[in-house]
Amino acid sequence: MTTDVAWVALGSNLGNRGRALAALRENLARSGVAIEATSSEILTRPVGVTGQADFHNQLLRLRAPEPWSPRRWLEHTRAAELAAGRRDTYHWGPRRADVDIILLGERGDLAVNEPDLVVPHPEIHNRPFITRLLSELDRGKAT
Repeated sequence: MTTDVAWVALGSNLGNRGRALAALRENLARSGVAIEATSSEILTRPVGVTGQADFHNQLLRLRAPEPWSPRRWLEHTRAAELAAGRRDTYHWGPRRADVDIILLGERGDLAVNEPDLVVPHPEIHNRPFITRLLSELDRGKAT
């Protein structure tokens, strides 16, 4: 299974969060990947662990120069996180740079179930901002 389209969520709640999202966008737009659409940036409360700063979040629709496997999409997003300064702390802990693959495929209809990658993202329905920003991308209000 391969696809040239990935829908990803960006997040940051450490340091200059807006600059971190810009770094993530820049890093994701490497290896010939085009950012086809960007949602607005919004502030959201942390999920799972309280007592940390709010997150800046944004959704992107990405297109690779050729169809990629889900594994290659995962490797690409992880490389973008590391290049933007991600340092793992603890589960649901604060992060300078976070990228989650939300959906795969032109219509977001590809499913993956691997130990380190589940698509559609398993928390998509527990995070209302994701569905809101996805509808923003679908309605063409994104840039």
